[in-house]
Amino acid sequence: MKYCDLILDNATIVTLDQDDRILTQHALIINENKIIDIIESTQAQKSYQAKEVYNLKNKILLPGFINMHTHIPMSYFKGLADDLPLQTWLEDYIWPNEAKHISKDFVYHASVHGIAELIKNGVTQFNDMYFIPEQTAKACIDTGIRANIGDIGLDFPMGDFHQPKSSFEQINILKEKFKDQQTLTFTLAPHAIYTCCKETLKKCRDIAQKENALIHIHLSETAFEVEQCIKEHNLKPIEYLNKIGLLCDRLTIAHGVHVDEKEMELLKKHNVSVCINTESNLKLASGFAPIKKYLEYEINLCIGTDSVASNNNLSIFDEMSLTAKLHKALNQDPTILPASDVLKMATLNAARALGAEDKFGSIEIGKIADLITLDTASIEAQPYYNPYSLIVYTLNTSAVSNVIIDGKFVLKEKQFLTINESKIIVNAKEYKLEV
Repeated sequence: MKYCDLILDNATIVTLDQDDRILTQHALIINENKIIDIIESTQAQKSYQAKEVYNLKNKILLPGFINMHTHIPMSYFKGLADDLPLQTWLEDYIWPNEAKHISKDFVYHASVHGIAELIKNGVTQFNDMYFIPEQTAKACIDTGIRANIGDIGLDFPMGDFHQPKSSFEQINILKEKFKDQQTLTFTLAPHAIYTCCKETLKKCRDIAQKENALIHIHLSETAFEVEQCIKEHNLKPIEYLNKIGLLCDRLTIAHGVHVDEKEMELLKKHNVSVCINTESNLKLASGFAPIKKYLEYEINLCIGTDSVASNNNLSIFDEMSLTAKLHKALNQDPTILPASDVLKMATLNAARALGAEDKFGSIEIGKIADLITLDTASIEAQPYYNPYSLIVYTLNTSAVSNVIIDGKFVLKEKQFLTINESKIIVNAKEYKLEV
Protein backbone atom coordinates (compact mmCIF):
# COMPACT_ATOMS: atom_id res chain seq x y z
CA MET A 1 0.00 0.00 0.00
CA LYS A 2 1.38 3.39 -1.06
CA TYR A 3 0.57 6.68 0.65
CA CYS A 4 -0.63 9.91 -0.98
CA ASP A 5 -2.30 13.17 -0.07
CA LEU A 6 -5.32 13.12 -2.36
CA ILE A 7 -7.29 10.84 -4.65
CA LEU A 8 -9.59 12.53 -7.16
CA ASP A 9 -12.02 9.86 -8.32
CA ASN A 10 -15.00 9.37 -10.61
CA ALA A 11 -14.55 12.41 -12.88
CA THR A 12 -14.36 12.64 -16.65
CA ILE A 13 -10.67 13.48 -17.04
CA VAL A 14 -9.75 15.71 -19.99
CA THR A 15 -6.01 15.15 -20.02
CA LEU A 16 -4.88 17.31 -22.98
CA ASP A 17 -1.88 14.97 -23.14
CA GLN A 18 -0.10 14.00 -26.35
CA ASP A 19 -2.84 11.50 -27.20
CA ASP A 20 -5.70 13.79 -26.10
CA ARG A 21 -7.02 11.06 -23.84
CA ILE A 22 -10.39 11.48 -22.18
CA LEU A 23 -10.59 9.08 -19.28
CA THR A 24 -13.57 7.80 -17.35
CA GLN A 25 -13.59 5.41 -14.41
CA HIS A 26 -10.09 6.58 -13.54
CA ALA A 27 -8.62 8.30 -10.49
CA LEU A 28 -5.93 10.92 -10.20
CA ILE A 29 -3.38 10.34 -7.44
CA ILE A 30 -1.75 13.45 -5.96
CA ASN A 31 1.07 13.61 -3.46
CA GLU A 32 2.45 16.91 -2.21
CA ASN A 33 2.03 19.08 -5.30
CA LYS A 34 2.36 16.53 -8.12
CA ILE A 35 0.31 14.02 -10.03
CA ILE A 36 1.99 10.71 -9.19
CA ASP A 37 -0.42 8.28 -10.85
CA ILE A 38 -3.46 7.96 -13.09
CA ILE A 39 -5.12 4.66 -12.33
CA GLU A 40 -8.40 2.83 -12.82
CA SER A 41 -10.90 3.70 -10.11
CA THR A 42 -11.29 0.07 -9.06
CA GLN A 43 -7.58 -0.05 -8.23
CA ALA A 44 -7.08 3.40 -6.69
CA GLN A 45 -7.98 2.70 -3.07
CA LYS A 46 -6.52 -0.80 -3.26
CA SER A 47 -3.17 0.65 -4.26
CA TYR A 48 -3.11 3.95 -2.33
CA GLN A 49 -4.00 5.10 1.14
CA ALA A 50 -4.90 8.77 0.92
CA LYS A 51 -5.42 11.55 3.46
CA GLU A 52 -8.50 12.48 1.41
CA VAL A 53 -10.52 10.73 -1.26
CA TYR A 54 -12.69 13.15 -3.21
CA ASN A 55 -15.59 11.94 -5.34
CA LEU A 56 -16.02 13.99 -8.51
CA LYS A 57 -19.19 12.43 -9.84
CA ASN A 58 -20.83 14.55 -12.58
CA LYS A 59 -17.68 16.65 -12.92
CA ILE A 60 -15.07 17.20 -15.61
CA LEU A 61 -11.48 17.33 -14.34
CA LEU A 62 -9.00 19.28 -16.46
CA PRO A 63 -5.84 21.39 -16.19
CA GLY A 64 -6.36 24.84 -14.71
CA PHE A 65 -6.64 27.77 -17.09
CA ILE A 66 -3.61 30.03 -17.51
CA ASN A 67 -4.50 33.68 -18.15
CA MET A 68 -1.57 34.96 -20.19
CA HIS A 69 -2.16 38.72 -20.14
CA THR A 70 -3.44 40.54 -17.08
CA HIS A 71 -3.10 43.69 -15.02
CA ILE A 72 -4.68 42.25 -11.89
CA PRO A 73 -4.20 45.27 -9.57
CA MET A 74 -6.43 47.28 -11.94
CA SER A 75 -9.45 45.52 -10.42
CA TYR A 76 -10.62 48.73 -8.79
CA PHE A 77 -10.69 50.49 -12.17
CA LYS A 78 -13.37 48.15 -13.53
CA GLY A 79 -15.90 50.25 -15.43
CA LEU A 80 -14.07 53.50 -14.64
CA ALA A 81 -13.74 54.53 -18.30
CA ASP A 82 -15.60 52.67 -21.03
CA ASP A 83 -16.45 53.21 -24.69
CA LEU A 84 -13.26 55.12 -25.50
CA PRO A 85 -10.35 54.71 -27.98
CA LEU A 86 -7.25 53.11 -26.47
CA GLN A 87 -5.04 56.22 -26.36
CA THR A 88 -7.82 58.39 -24.91
CA TRP A 89 -8.66 55.66 -22.40
CA LEU A 90 -5.02 55.36 -21.32
CA GLU A 91 -3.85 58.97 -21.38
CA ASP A 92 -6.96 60.78 -20.11
CA TYR A 93 -8.38 58.29 -17.62
CA ILE A 94 -6.24 55.31 -16.66
CA TRP A 95 -2.80 56.86 -16.24
CA PRO A 96 -4.06 59.94 -14.31
CA ASN A 97 -6.06 57.76 -11.92
CA GLU A 98 -3.16 55.36 -11.44
CA ALA A 99 -0.82 58.24 -10.63
CA LYS A 100 -3.36 59.63 -8.17
CA HIS A 101 -4.54 56.53 -6.34
CA ILE A 102 -2.01 53.71 -6.48
CA SER A 103 -0.29 52.76 -3.22
CA LYS A 104 1.02 49.58 -1.66
CA ASP A 105 -2.30 48.92 0.06
CA PHE A 106 -4.25 49.70 -3.10
CA VAL A 107 -2.23 47.21 -5.16
CA TYR A 108 -2.45 44.50 -2.50
CA HIS A 109 -6.21 44.71 -1.98
CA ALA A 110 -6.97 45.14 -5.68
CA SER A 111 -4.78 42.12 -6.39
CA VAL A 112 -6.63 39.97 -3.88
CA HIS A 113 -9.90 41.08 -5.48
CA GLY A 114 -8.69 40.21 -8.97
CA ILE A 115 -7.22 36.90 -7.86
CA ALA A 116 -10.55 35.92 -6.33
CA GLU A 117 -12.21 36.60 -9.67
CA LEU A 118 -9.52 34.59 -11.47
CA ILE A 119 -10.00 31.60 -9.19
CA LYS A 120 -13.77 31.71 -9.61
CA ASN A 121 -13.11 31.55 -13.35
CA GLY A 122 -10.94 28.45 -13.06
CA VAL A 123 -7.62 30.24 -13.51
CA THR A 124 -4.77 28.62 -11.62
CA GLN A 125 -1.95 30.79 -13.01
CA PHE A 126 -1.71 34.28 -14.50
CA ASN A 127 0.89 36.33 -16.36
CA ASP A 128 0.79 39.87 -15.00
CA MET A 129 2.37 43.26 -15.48
CA TYR A 130 1.84 46.15 -13.10
CA PHE A 131 3.37 48.53 -10.58
CA ILE A 132 4.57 47.66 -7.04
CA PRO A 133 4.86 43.98 -7.98
CA GLU A 134 5.88 42.85 -4.49
CA GLN A 135 2.34 43.64 -3.31
CA THR A 136 0.83 41.47 -6.02
CA ALA A 137 3.28 38.75 -4.98
CA LYS A 138 2.10 38.98 -1.36
CA ALA A 139 -1.51 38.73 -2.53
CA CYS A 140 -0.63 35.60 -4.52
CA ILE A 141 0.98 33.98 -1.49
CA ASP A 142 -2.00 34.79 0.74
CA THR A 143 -4.51 33.43 -1.76
CA GLY A 144 -2.51 30.45 -3.01
CA ILE A 145 -2.54 31.24 -6.74
CA ARG A 146 0.38 30.74 -9.12
CA ALA A 147 1.67 33.79 -10.98
CA ASN A 148 4.28 35.23 -13.30
CA ILE A 149 4.67 38.80 -12.10
CA GLY A 150 6.14 41.41 -14.39
CA ASP A 151 8.49 44.18 -13.30
CA ILE A 152 7.06 46.89 -15.56
CA GLY A 153 9.04 49.37 -17.62
CA LEU A 154 7.92 52.89 -18.62
CA ASP A 155 9.88 55.92 -19.78
CA PHE A 156 7.91 58.36 -17.66
CA PRO A 157 7.30 58.48 -13.90
CA MET A 158 4.00 57.24 -12.53
CA GLY A 159 3.06 58.84 -9.23
CA ASP A 160 5.77 58.41 -6.64
CA PHE A 161 5.96 54.64 -7.03
CA HIS A 162 7.62 54.29 -10.42
CA GLN A 163 10.68 56.04 -11.77
CA PRO A 164 12.00 55.27 -15.28
CA LYS A 165 15.53 54.61 -14.08
CA SER A 166 14.29 51.76 -11.87
CA SER A 167 12.64 49.87 -14.74
CA PHE A 168 13.49 46.14 -14.61
CA GLU A 169 15.98 46.63 -11.80
CA GLN A 170 13.68 45.10 -9.18
CA ILE A 171 13.75 41.63 -10.67
CA ASN A 172 16.79 40.49 -8.68
CA ILE A 173 15.38 41.98 -5.48
CA LEU A 174 12.03 40.27 -6.06
CA LYS A 175 13.61 36.94 -6.92
CA GLU A 176 15.70 37.02 -3.76
CA LYS A 177 12.87 38.23 -1.51
CA PHE A 178 10.48 35.51 -2.68
CA LYS A 179 13.01 32.77 -3.46
CA ASP A 180 11.21 30.24 -1.26
CA GLN A 181 7.89 30.71 -3.06
CA GLN A 182 7.69 28.01 -5.73
CA THR A 183 4.42 29.40 -7.10
CA LEU A 184 5.93 32.76 -8.08
CA THR A 185 8.06 33.66 -11.09
CA PHE A 186 9.27 37.19 -11.77
CA THR A 187 9.43 38.46 -15.32
CA LEU A 188 10.27 41.60 -17.29
CA ALA A 189 7.40 43.66 -18.64
CA PRO A 190 8.26 46.59 -20.91
CA HIS A 191 4.86 48.21 -21.31
CA ALA A 192 4.96 48.91 -25.05
CA ILE A 193 7.16 50.33 -27.80
CA TYR A 194 5.34 53.66 -27.53
CA THR A 195 6.09 53.97 -23.79
CA CYS A 196 9.61 52.50 -23.82
CA CYS A 197 12.41 53.96 -25.90
CA LYS A 198 15.07 51.91 -27.67
CA GLU A 199 17.50 52.25 -24.76
CA THR A 200 14.86 50.98 -22.30
CA LEU A 201 14.08 48.01 -24.52
CA LYS A 202 17.80 47.22 -24.88
CA LYS A 203 18.15 47.37 -21.10
CA CYS A 204 15.28 44.89 -20.86
CA ARG A 205 16.96 42.64 -23.44
CA ASP A 206 20.26 42.63 -21.56
CA ILE A 207 18.71 41.88 -18.17
CA ALA A 208 16.47 39.20 -19.68
CA GLN A 209 19.46 37.47 -21.25
CA LYS A 210 21.46 37.66 -18.05
CA GLU A 211 18.63 36.38 -15.86
CA ASN A 212 17.09 34.02 -18.47
CA ALA A 213 13.85 35.85 -17.69
CA LEU A 214 10.50 35.75 -19.45
CA ILE A 215 9.41 38.96 -21.22
CA HIS A 216 5.85 40.21 -21.61
CA ILE A 217 4.98 43.26 -23.77
CA HIS A 218 1.99 44.90 -25.45
CA LEU A 219 2.68 44.94 -29.20
CA SER A 220 0.87 45.79 -32.43
CA GLU A 221 -2.38 46.38 -30.56
CA THR A 222 -3.61 49.25 -32.72
CA ALA A 223 -3.12 50.51 -36.26
CA PHE A 224 -1.97 53.83 -34.80
CA GLU A 225 0.86 52.07 -32.92
CA VAL A 226 2.06 50.44 -36.15
CA GLU A 227 1.88 53.71 -38.08
CA GLN A 228 3.90 55.53 -35.42
CA CYS A 229 6.53 52.80 -35.37
CA ILE A 230 6.95 53.02 -39.14
CA LYS A 231 7.10 56.81 -38.93
CA GLU A 232 9.73 56.83 -36.18
CA HIS A 233 11.83 53.78 -37.06
CA ASN A 234 10.92 52.91 -40.65
CA LEU A 235 10.08 49.46 -39.36
CA LYS A 236 6.96 47.63 -38.22
CA PRO A 237 6.80 46.75 -34.50
CA ILE A 238 8.02 43.15 -34.74
CA GLU A 239 10.77 44.17 -37.17
CA TYR A 240 11.75 46.86 -34.68
CA LEU A 241 11.98 44.41 -31.78
CA ASN A 242 13.97 42.06 -34.00
CA LYS A 243 16.48 44.82 -34.77
CA ILE A 244 16.85 45.51 -31.05
CA GLY A 245 17.34 41.81 -30.34
CA LEU A 246 14.31 41.36 -28.10
CA LEU A 247 12.67 38.54 -30.07
CA CYS A 248 13.26 35.17 -28.38
CA ASP A 249 11.43 32.09 -27.16
CA ARG A 250 10.97 33.70 -23.73
CA LEU A 251 8.90 36.55 -25.19
CA THR A 252 5.11 36.72 -25.22
CA ILE A 253 3.50 39.59 -27.08
CA ALA A 254 0.05 40.63 -25.94
CA HIS A 255 -2.50 41.42 -28.67
CA GLY A 256 -0.59 41.10 -31.96
CA VAL A 257 -3.61 42.45 -33.84
CA HIS A 258 -1.86 44.30 -36.66
CA VAL A 259 0.86 41.89 -37.83
CA ASP A 260 1.75 41.01 -41.42
CA GLU A 261 3.21 37.80 -42.81
CA LYS A 262 6.78 39.11 -42.93
CA GLU A 263 6.54 39.78 -39.21
CA MET A 264 5.02 36.35 -38.63
CA GLU A 265 8.08 34.79 -40.20
CA LEU A 266 10.17 36.54 -37.55
CA LEU A 267 7.86 35.39 -34.76
CA LYS A 268 8.12 31.81 -35.98
CA LYS A 269 11.89 32.01 -36.42
CA HIS A 270 12.36 33.14 -32.81
CA ASN A 271 9.57 30.97 -31.32
CA VAL A 272 7.73 33.98 -29.93
CA SER A 273 4.27 33.35 -28.45
CA VAL A 274 1.24 35.57 -29.10
CA CYS A 275 -1.45 36.15 -26.50
CA ILE A 276 -4.89 36.75 -28.01
CA ASN A 277 -7.16 39.17 -26.08
CA THR A 278 -10.36 39.11 -28.09
CA GLU A 279 -12.80 40.87 -25.76
CA SER A 280 -10.46 43.74 -24.92
CA ASN A 281 -9.62 44.24 -28.61
CA LEU A 282 -13.30 44.28 -29.52
CA LYS A 283 -14.27 46.70 -26.75
CA LEU A 284 -11.46 49.12 -27.63
CA ALA A 285 -12.10 48.57 -31.37
CA SER A 286 -8.45 47.65 -31.87
CA GLY A 287 -9.23 45.10 -34.57
CA PHE A 288 -9.09 41.35 -35.12
CA ALA A 289 -5.95 39.32 -34.57
CA PRO A 290 -4.97 37.38 -37.74
CA ILE A 291 -5.40 34.01 -36.05
CA LYS A 292 -5.81 31.97 -39.23
CA LYS A 293 -2.46 33.24 -40.53
CA TYR A 294 -0.83 32.69 -37.16
CA LEU A 295 -1.99 29.07 -37.30
CA GLU A 296 -0.60 28.68 -40.82
CA TYR A 297 2.79 29.85 -39.53
CA GLU A 298 2.46 27.48 -36.54
CA ILE A 299 2.93 30.31 -34.06
CA ASN A 300 2.12 29.40 -30.47
CA LEU A 301 -1.13 31.10 -29.49
CA CYS A 302 -2.44 31.53 -25.96
CA ILE A 303 -5.28 33.48 -24.37
CA GLY A 304 -5.55 36.46 -22.02
CA THR A 305 -8.31 38.67 -20.72
CA ASP A 306 -6.33 41.90 -20.33
CA SER A 307 -7.41 44.04 -17.38
CA VAL A 308 -10.97 44.45 -16.13
CA ALA A 309 -10.61 48.14 -17.00
CA SER A 310 -10.57 47.26 -20.71
CA ASN A 311 -12.51 44.00 -20.65
CA ASN A 312 -14.65 44.20 -17.49
CA ASN A 313 -14.30 40.52 -16.61
CA LEU A 314 -11.64 37.84 -16.21
CA SER A 315 -13.53 34.99 -17.83
CA ILE A 316 -11.43 32.59 -19.88
CA PHE A 317 -14.69 30.86 -20.83
CA ASP A 318 -15.87 34.05 -22.55
CA GLU A 319 -12.52 34.49 -24.30
CA MET A 320 -12.46 30.92 -25.61
CA SER A 321 -16.04 30.91 -26.85
CA LEU A 322 -15.94 34.35 -28.46
CA THR A 323 -12.53 33.82 -30.06
CA ALA A 324 -13.58 30.54 -31.67
CA LYS A 325 -16.90 31.85 -32.96
CA LEU A 326 -15.61 35.22 -34.13
CA HIS A 327 -12.80 33.77 -36.22
CA LYS A 328 -15.04 31.14 -37.76
CA ALA A 329 -17.24 33.99 -38.98
CA LEU A 330 -14.38 36.27 -40.05
CA ASN A 331 -12.84 33.48 -42.12
CA GLN A 332 -16.18 32.04 -43.24
CA ASP A 333 -14.88 28.68 -42.08
CA PRO A 334 -16.69 26.78 -39.30
CA THR A 335 -13.81 24.30 -39.01
CA ILE A 336 -11.19 26.83 -37.90
CA LEU A 337 -10.32 26.83 -34.18
CA PRO A 338 -12.06 23.62 -33.09
CA ALA A 339 -12.96 23.56 -29.41
CA SER A 340 -10.09 21.23 -28.47
CA ASP A 341 -7.53 23.63 -29.98
CA VAL A 342 -9.04 26.65 -28.25
CA LEU A 343 -8.94 24.83 -24.91
CA LYS A 344 -5.24 24.15 -25.45
CA MET A 345 -4.67 27.88 -26.01
CA ALA A 346 -5.88 28.40 -22.44
CA THR A 347 -3.81 25.55 -20.99
CA LEU A 348 -1.02 23.69 -22.78
CA ASN A 349 -0.08 26.49 -25.21
CA ALA A 350 0.08 28.94 -22.33
CA ALA A 351 2.41 26.63 -20.43
CA ARG A 352 4.55 26.40 -23.57
CA ALA A 353 4.74 30.20 -23.77
CA LEU A 354 6.00 30.24 -20.19
CA GLY A 355 8.64 27.62 -20.93
CA ALA A 356 6.86 25.30 -18.50
CA GLU A 357 5.17 22.75 -20.73
CA ASP A 358 6.86 20.02 -18.68
CA LYS A 359 5.09 21.26 -15.52
CA PHE A 360 1.65 22.56 -16.47
CA GLY A 361 -1.06 22.56 -19.10
CA SER A 362 -2.02 18.88 -19.20
CA ILE A 363 -2.85 16.05 -16.83
CA GLU A 364 0.11 13.70 -16.85
CA ILE A 365 2.16 11.82 -14.30
CA GLY A 366 4.93 14.04 -12.96
CA LYS A 367 3.20 17.34 -13.68
CA ILE A 368 2.21 19.80 -10.97
CA ALA A 369 -1.37 19.48 -9.73
CA ASP A 370 -2.93 22.74 -10.94
CA LEU A 371 -6.42 21.46 -11.69
CA ILE A 372 -10.05 22.52 -11.92
CA THR A 373 -13.36 20.71 -11.99
CA LEU A 374 -16.46 21.76 -13.88
CA ASP A 375 -19.94 20.72 -12.77
CA THR A 376 -22.04 19.02 -15.45
CA ALA A 377 -25.08 18.33 -13.25
CA SER A 378 -27.07 21.24 -14.62
CA ILE A 379 -29.76 21.80 -17.21
CA GLU A 380 -27.47 23.71 -19.57
CA ALA A 381 -24.76 21.05 -19.39
CA GLN A 382 -26.95 18.06 -20.26
CA PRO A 383 -26.85 16.11 -22.38
CA TYR A 384 -23.32 16.48 -23.63
CA TYR A 385 -21.49 14.44 -26.23
CA ASN A 386 -18.09 16.08 -26.39
CA PRO A 387 -16.37 17.59 -23.33
CA TYR A 388 -14.32 20.02 -25.45
CA SER A 389 -17.46 21.40 -27.01
CA LEU A 390 -19.19 21.59 -23.64
CA ILE A 391 -16.32 23.53 -22.05
CA VAL A 392 -15.79 26.02 -24.88
CA TYR A 393 -19.32 26.59 -26.19
CA THR A 394 -21.66 25.86 -23.27
CA LEU A 395 -20.19 26.23 -19.80
CA ASN A 396 -19.26 29.44 -18.04
CA THR A 397 -17.87 30.62 -14.73
CA SER A 398 -20.80 29.17 -12.78
CA ALA A 399 -19.63 25.65 -13.67
CA VAL A 400 -16.31 25.98 -11.80
CA SER A 401 -16.72 23.91 -8.63
CA ASN A 402 -13.19 23.13 -7.43
CA VAL A 403 -9.80 24.73 -7.99
CA ILE A 404 -6.60 23.00 -6.90
CA ILE A 405 -3.31 24.88 -7.12
CA ASP A 406 0.03 23.29 -6.27
CA GLY A 407 -1.83 20.25 -4.98
CA LYS A 408 -4.05 22.20 -2.57
CA PHE A 409 -7.71 23.20 -2.76
CA VAL A 410 -8.22 26.96 -2.91
CA LEU A 411 -11.85 26.66 -4.01
CA LYS A 412 -13.89 23.67 -2.83
CA GLU A 413 -17.49 23.15 -3.92
CA LYS A 414 -17.55 26.83 -4.96
CA GLN A 415 -16.39 28.04 -1.55
CA PHE A 416 -13.10 29.90 -1.11
CA LEU A 417 -10.68 28.33 1.34
CA THR A 418 -8.02 31.07 1.24
CA ILE A 419 -10.08 34.20 0.61
CA ASN A 420 -12.71 36.09 2.61
CA GLU A 421 -15.18 36.97 -0.15
CA SER A 422 -17.31 39.29 2.00
CA LYS A 423 -14.27 41.33 3.01
CA ILE A 424 -13.23 41.68 -0.63
CA ILE A 425 -16.60 43.17 -1.52
CA VAL A 426 -16.46 45.61 1.41
CA ASN A 427 -12.94 46.70 0.44
CA ALA A 428 -13.96 47.26 -3.18
CA LYS A 429 -16.80 49.54 -2.14
CA GLU A 430 -14.49 51.53 0.13
CA TYR A 431 -11.87 51.99 -2.58
CA LYS A 432 -14.56 52.99 -5.08
CA LEU A 433 -15.27 56.05 -2.95
CA GLU A 434 -11.66 57.19 -3.40
CA VAL A 435 -11.47 56.81 -7.18
